[in-house]
Amino acid sequence: MMTGGWHPSRSIRGSYARYLSGRCIVVGITGSVAAYRSLDTARWLLRRGARVVFAATKPALEFLGEKLLYWATGERPITELGGEVEHISFARMCDGMIVAPSTLSTAAKIAYGVADNVVVTLAVSFIGLGKPVLLVPAMHENMTRTPQYRNTVKLLESEGVVVVPPRVEEETAKYPDPHLIGRIAAALVGRGRDLLGRKVVVTAGPTREWLDPVRFISNPSSGKMGVEVAVEAWARGASVTLVHGWMTVQPPHITNNVFAGSTLEMRKALEEAVSDGADIVVASAAPVDFKPSSRLESKMRSGEHIMLELEPTVKVIEGVKEKARVLAAFAAETVSSREELLKSGMEKMEKYDADIVVANRVGVPWAGFASDILDALLIWKSGERVRVEDMFGLKKEVIAQRILDTAALILRGG
Repeated sequence: MMTGGWHPSRSIRGSYARYLSGRCIVVGITGSVAAYRSLDTARWLLRRGARVVFAATKPALEFLGEKLLYWATGERPITELGGEVEHISFARMCDGMIVAPSTLSTAAKIAYGVADNVVVTLAVSFIGLGKPVLLVPAMHENMTRTPQYRNTVKLLESEGVVVVPPRVEEETAKYPDPHLIGRIAAALVGRGRDLLGRKVVVTAGPTREWLDPVRFISNPSSGKMGVEVAVEAWARGASVTLVHGWMTVQPPHITNNVFAGSTLEMRKALEEAVSDGADIVVASAAPVDFKPSSRLESKMRSGEHIMLELEPTVKVIEGVKEKARVLAAFAAETVSSREELLKSGMEKMEKYDADIVVANRVGVPWAGFASDILDALLIWKSGERVRVEDMFGLKKEVIAQRILDTAALILRGG
């Protein structure tokens, strides 16, 4: 089952990031028409440095042949159990397993230990070794409303299996964004469920302040940073509320999402989200700092000279620390030196009594708003000391990991 030598798929391994280098993940696919989406999940993991091995049931092979699975990963897929005792060797050798897509039949078999095919047998072996198993149901919506489905999910979760809620569209419980599944799997394999039972609130994206019915003041923030934090926190076991503005990325369907269009609306939504307290608040949104003193009721006519008077908006995270055990704030600056960036971050930490500040440069074409990358410093309190970590050129998904790693450490008294 092991593949030696060079395979073209290895040219993409680690091409985006390398934080899964040295990790091995089994992707089990079952007899669902959504099986083709697992190819994208596998390639997502490969691009982060992981080794990926497919396991496929016989019905799954009617949708995806062995040649295609081998092409996608450079690893011979596991299609039957033989003398190599694959369910034992791969469960011991690899770090986690994804069952995606999972039919209701497969999910129930895993829950009750009916190990009559390679995917179920592998999943049960992973569970027995205490290794993470992620299950992604895909079926008709009416099946998700049955007591059989609910009882199966309840039993799986009691056994430590993470079940991703299906994305329901067109009366079908669909396989979600394949990249989202890869992202959840990466967090599970890398960090486990270290935030289980924690309440996390995240803000993301820009707000808008309207000049007239068709024009507004805003900024280029995409909301990607906040979404990365929200997904990371959910994967690690937290209950997550995402308060977001006008994002250009989709909010994940797995979190509790609250839209806030203006800065004032975001302030009120955040206050409501933390009204009964929160373990961690990550304020990564980019609320507009100024708004017009008055808004025109009709569209301004083009070609006219306009005198615009602005006034400050409310501060979204002011007073949040009173409700949050750990507050992580962001400081976006157009400075040119690390010293200036650190100074700005320290000022924000003091102003809002933040435990963590991500001070990041904006206004550069390769990092910051609407980019996958930040040029940033991670500043955090450790008792009476302040620690600083340089995060120059890191991907936002990696920075999300580091923010929550640090928050978890602070919660533990580190």
